[in-house]
Amino acid sequence: MGTPHLASKTDTTWPWPFSLGDLTAGLRRSYSDLSLRVLDVKAVSISRRRPSIGVVRGLHVDYLGHKGEGSCRLVVKEPRGTTRTGLAGAGRREVGVYQFLAGQLPLVVPTLIAASPGGNWLILEEVSPVRDASLWEEKDYLKAIDALTHLHDRFWGLGEDLNAFPWLSRPVGSDFEVHVSAGLHAIEKMNYYGKPSSITKIPSRQELLSRLVMHADKVAAPLRMEPSTLLHGDYWPGNVSVMRDGSQIVYDWQLAAIGPAILDLLVFIKKSFWWFGSLPLSQEKIIQTYRNRMKSRIGVSWDDEKWDELWDHALMWRFLQEWLDILEASPEPILEARSAMLEHVWLEPVIQAIENRLRIP
Repeated sequence: MGTPHLASKTDTTWPWPFSLGDLTAGLRRSYSDLSLRVLDVKAVSISRRRPSIGVVRGLHVDYLGHKGEGSCRLVVKEPRGTTRTGLAGAGRREVGVYQFLAGQLPLVVPTLIAASPGGNWLILEEVSPVRDASLWEEKDYLKAIDALTHLHDRFWGLGEDLNAFPWLSRPVGSDFEVHVSAGLHAIEKMNYYGKPSSITKIPSRQELLSRLVMHADKVAAPLRMEPSTLLHGDYWPGNVSVMRDGSQIVYDWQLAAIGPAILDLLVFIKKSFWWFGSLPLSQEKIIQTYRNRMKSRIGVSWDDEKWDELWDHALMWRFLQEWLDILEASPEPILEARSAMLEHVWLEPVIQAIENRLRIP
């Protein structure tokens, strides 16, 4: 095996954002072997992954330790920028979760090998699922929902305690104005450029989405009344690996946040339908499973009227927080290709929620 290049700031042949010393130190900690020495490092392909914040690459490492030679496959993540100007970087949040919260999580997460303090890069153990997320069975969805209730239960009502971690997002809290400003900017650009046509060609939709942003405080109000918990922020099958023994490993904590639990459930459902079109169980069954688990686990329950209100407001908020930007920035041909799914999953439900909950007196 060849001896790898020692990385330095002036080394143009080393293709990684970390140095050989960073990798060696991380592996020594992970394997509890101070004698470990890296023998070879090379890039490898990784299982198909859906879009994420930044660049994700595979890494194969050969090493020599007190037990002899060995090898491992790792994942190198390079988050790019922030999810919003003025907010903590996505990488900083993920590093924070692995370094400070992983030991308290009721979920299994990948092992963090090494990371830069600011989250510019992370090295994690590779997690290879037994089947792609698009092939999940009903039992996989039910297990993932059960795990989500474990997460929410563990940190239920601990919003004040979680404030000790300033890098966590607070979507309907201290980060609220950042998201609203971005939403307002997106609406203004839509109106100016006249796209996407799915909105700008229908004046009533333009008016309703403008109402959504102008009355953002009303949108967030019921959500703020809910107990806060730790949110994964992007919890859906694409960020959960089903292993051969049926266990699940949860990764991509770049949108970790403090807020009302319903936001995680809404993302789980909406993103699953957006990517897969249909699921082996209905939205209603997923929601009822979550509500039943929360009631049996910690005694938290919502009557149907309250739940419907929270769902509408979570739907409106998530659309304002994420999708106004996406729609404004996406090329028209891409939106046209996904127009049916966009209407079914997002636009029609959001418009209905605005009409129901943001009526003009």
